[in-house]
Amino acid sequence: MSILDNDPDVRPVIPISDIAAKDIKIDTYNTFQRMASTYNVGSRLLWRNPNGASPDEVATALGTDAQEIFSLHYQLGQLIQAVKPEVISEGLSYVVSGAIIYNPDGSINIDENLIP
Repeated sequence: MSILDNDPDVRPVIPISDIAAKDIKIDTYNTFQRMASTYNVGSRLLWRNPNGASPDEVATALGTDAQEIFSLHYQLGQLIQAVKPEVISEGLSYVVSGAIIYNPDGSINIDENLIP
């Protein structure tokens, strides 16, 4: 049979539910990958900044948003660890939690003497 014998407008009908299911799966996968990447990159930018900024310099630059950012980052890590912890092993390897000093105004300082 030749391609010329088939009507090119005749295509298999894909159920709309299958299309929706595929989109949900793709979105779920992409969202999770983005969350893991965000966690790893955020940890690296603070603790091992590729441009040479110290952890305390980065924390100071976050200003009074620092505690909220650290809290959200921590919660993101908790969520990911509950699902697939190996994807954030890189980010976790940078964290020195005992070095974090929380200030009353929402800012954070990092005790760099505790960083190996």
